[in-house]
Amino acid sequence: MARAAALPPSRSSPTLPLLPLLLLLLQETGAQDARVRMPPEVRGRLGDTVELPCHLLTQGPEGNVSQVTWQRLDPPKESQSVAAFHPSHGLSFPSPQFGKERLSFLAMGQSTGPKWGRGIEMRDATLVLRGLTVEDEGNYSCEFATFPQGTSRGVTWLRATAQPQNHAETQEVILSQELVPVARCVSTGGRPPAQISWFSPLDGKAQESQVPGPQPGTVTVTSRYTLVPSSQADGVKITCKVEHETFEQPDLLPVTLSVRYPPEVSISGYDDNWYLGRSEATLSCDVRSNPEPTGYEWSTTLGVLPASAIAQGPQLIIHSVDRLVNTTFICTVTNAVGTGRAEQVVLVRGAQKLWNQTATRSPPGGCNLTCLLGPGK
Repeated sequence: MARAAALPPSRSSPTLPLLPLLLLLLQETGAQDARVRMPPEVRGRLGDTVELPCHLLTQGPEGNVSQVTWQRLDPPKESQSVAAFHPSHGLSFPSPQFGKERLSFLAMGQSTGPKWGRGIEMRDATLVLRGLTVEDEGNYSCEFATFPQGTSRGVTWLRATAQPQNHAETQEVILSQELVPVARCVSTGGRPPAQISWFSPLDGKAQESQVPGPQPGTVTVTSRYTLVPSSQADGVKITCKVEHETFEQPDLLPVTLSVRYPPEVSISGYDDNWYLGRSEATLSCDVRSNPEPTGYEWSTTLGVLPASAIAQGPQLIIHSVDRLVNTTFICTVTNAVGTGRAEQVVLVRGAQKLWNQTATRSPPGGCNLTCLLGPGK
């Protein structure tokens, strides 16, 4: 099955490449400490609650952590303190962007008293952030001030994601020689933008566009499958494939194409054995069209039908074949788009045409050679 031209991969937030460089810088300066366990990246859905894990691995006596500080690192801006805990002064959330309404320490909830200095609890500085927004995305450091080991810290990258909503639909077109969109696939409100591709047996092309999504920081991606519409494309099934990091599996959306075209007509039923006196001979007007035919008209090259011929919609019935049937029949079919026609030349024979005869095979309703000659002839 042919695949449309590959689309460019989606790109995440433009600040994402800062992560490896920043972590490398912190490691080179000794700031990224192996005694602090933090994931290099944390992803959360816009509007959801997200946890930023931070654990001190150093073994020591209870109460050896004198302070925990969370900072947001936004080069080239100065670091911004967002949360802190001191055994004597309690919790502090100095950033106006977050405040205690949105931040808390997982080990303490909203507690403000010096209840955290109990050994292992002080080694868990996991920060809870509620109502994640695009503005929250960035690098965050978690720092433990310990005695006598000194200061240890780690860095994690917080990413905000949004799962897009997807749908695909056909775009009905009329037969033409121009390249036009015949199907559309839309992925609304993704962060980062979704990747859209097409699977099709046709030689089509994908045209993609992006606009801001319904939520700040999200993107709506639209892919249009285009081709020169033909009657052969009508009814063909193609598939839109949407990929996004929030999906466990790609979203596959089938689309059935719809191309409106005039009737394509052919005539069947003539077997080259119409002879004088043959009864109930029939011609059928076979049609492919979109939309369905609205009218059938039978005629001959002489204009009128023979007296023995009766038109019944797509069929022409000749009750008795006579010499007037020796003509060219025309079937004209009309639909909302246009008109199509086909011709059938009929040769009336003076007698029935004999079938090829063998000793073992008889024509339908006839007698084989052995029957005609008799045994031993």
